[in-house]
Amino acid sequence: MLKTKKEMLKLLAVGAVSALVLTGCATAADDDTSADSGDTGSSDSGDSASQEEVTIELARFFGDCDDTTEGVTDVSQATSECEVIQIITNAFNAEDNGYTVEKLGGQAWGDYYTQLGTTFSGGNPPDVAVMHQHRLPDYVGRGLVTPVSEKLTANGVDFNDYTAPALGAVTYEGDYYGIPFDIHGSLWHVNVDLYEAAGLTDADGNPVMPSSADELLEQCQAVQDATGAQFFAHDWFEFGVGARLFLGLVWQQGGELSDGTSANPDSPEGAEALSLLNQLATDCSNPEQGYTDSQASFLAGEAAVLHNGTWVVDQYNREAGFEYRAMDIPSIYGGFGSWGDSHMWVMPTDSSRSAAEEEAALAFMTYLYERIGDWAVGTGHIAPRESIIASADYTNAPQRENYAGTAEKARMVPAVPGWAGAWDALSEELNATWVAGKDQAQALADAEARMNEALNN
Repeated sequence: MLKTKKEMLKLLAVGAVSALVLTGCATAADDDTSADSGDTGSSDSGDSASQEEVTIELARFFGDCDDTTEGVTDVSQATSECEVIQIITNAFNAEDNGYTVEKLGGQAWGDYYTQLGTTFSGGNPPDVAVMHQHRLPDYVGRGLVTPVSEKLTANGVDFNDYTAPALGAVTYEGDYYGIPFDIHGSLWHVNVDLYEAAGLTDADGNPVMPSSADELLEQCQAVQDATGAQFFAHDWFEFGVGARLFLGLVWQQGGELSDGTSANPDSPEGAEALSLLNQLATDCSNPEQGYTDSQASFLAGEAAVLHNGTWVVDQYNREAGFEYRAMDIPSIYGGFGSWGDSHMWVMPTDSSRSAAEEEAALAFMTYLYERIGDWAVGTGHIAPRESIIASADYTNAPQRENYAGTAEKARMVPAVPGWAGAWDALSEELNATWVAGKDQAQALADAEARMNEALNN
């Protein structure tokens, strides 16, 4: 195995570069770190991946599932995001290509971007890393991510096969900085049995979605009166899920949260969206529920609706003990508005990376591109490639036809420098209204001030 400069740096920087803790859709702001910029690669022309075994490092979240995936290379055995990506990695490592991918991190949601920043400050970033679309501008702006369009095109990646939202997610100032892996967004997860008991299904047994705020609250009352169950389950305070729904409701009214340079949640559309969310929290839900509790409540049949994302569709389809339906976020205010983001794979900039390591990293990114269909079918995420969307495996996957509207209409969160910090500020201020009773008008004013401070720094 090659003894690279990177490997020697590891031995010298064990304390600075700890194993990454994952975060699926984390909202913690990045550490303010920087790294030496410069072209990746090495002048060592004798360093060839085709002649010697090369080990590269992968930074990712999605969970830690080594105990259930060790030695598994058949992705059809996967039952979660974690298992899908780990089995894909196992399959790549099992090929006779001279490359081995070692995982950094992968545990529970929390500090991924902070820990990723630590690898840069320690002088030893990973070779490939997962990243959200809204995080990319901060990293590109600091020279921490390398453009990859020409190199990956030479490897056979067809960027023309990507949907426009997916391609936009990896584009910054005219260049591509990653491989889009999915589009993920908010969904309405529905217990059809409770809807039917409340008289809220049509002649074909499909749940009837509300088309106004009044209808939404009427459905709440109907379900709770007829069944005694909670109407709406939701993570009210842990991971900014309330801000996702808030953003979608603002969009549905024709409003915008940001023009790319400033934020304006303190608007008539924002006031209406926040008022509705607080009505749901007070009358139709339990604001003491976080992510795990709300999910458990829904799967136990104790709630008619759960607001969560695409990433749980296949899990819920397997585990729900009732008739389950994954559906588009309902159009409450006339227009369609639903939060969306994208997972992508990027190559962090590292001037000490050898030519052989770069070749291995590009080979793995190309392999991930080729396995996007497995990821989309195995998780519930929306495929970012047109050829996969049109494939029978994808269209026949469970529930996909029920939220096809989200695939076509979900909007991506703003991808501008400072957005991660701005989103944290918005989430904290909104949460304070339904958790701690903060005045809603004051919360919106404070959110706007804090968001603009984050965007301008």
